[in-house]
Amino acid sequence: MKREDLKELGLNDDQIAAVMTAYGKEVNPLKEQVDSLTSERDSLKQQVSDRDGQLDDLRKNAGKNEELQATIKQLQDDNKAAAAKYQNDLAAKEKGYKIEGALRDAKARNVKTVLSLIDTDKVSVQKDGTLDGLTDQIAAVKQSDSYLFDSEAKVDQPIKFGGNFGNGDNNNATGKDDIASRIAARFAGTD
Repeated sequence: MKREDLKELGLNDDQIAAVMTAYGKEVNPLKEQVDSLTSERDSLKQQVSDRDGQLDDLRKNAGKNEELQATIKQLQDDNKAAAAKYQNDLAAKEKGYKIEGALRDAKARNVKTVLSLIDTDKVSVQKDGTLDGLTDQIAAVKQSDSYLFDSEAKVDQPIKFGGNFGNGDNNNATGKDDIASRIAARFAGTD
């Protein structure tokens, strides 16, 4: 869905923004899930390839028992380290997705810009999936750099009829606008 398509349907900018926000709330979690699953798949393919290479090495060394035991021990250690690294990478990506989602929910205009102002090392993911330590940082960024966020409430400026248009003192005792009075007098011929 593109903004141009919605504009062609006759929607105004506010309506387009509302549709795109709703669309983003539906699509962004799916994109994150696809990215996560793609990353996991690629990592698993790499692990299978690594293990196949390790098995080939074992077949070559099968005749030498002491070397075989040392190689097996080394491979087991390497596999444990690779599994731990994979889990840490996956947790870091999930944490990143959650932080970006929270920034979108906080109405950040540019998530990447705001993310650079957040110390992600101080943010942790709780067992229930909530983020600890992010709310305070978002509040601090909103206070120091509020222009990075959409305002909470739009202040509509009412259209003013009459009043001060920068043409002198319009709040005179008669309650009439001096300019309008002068124009009326000129047309009446009393000027």
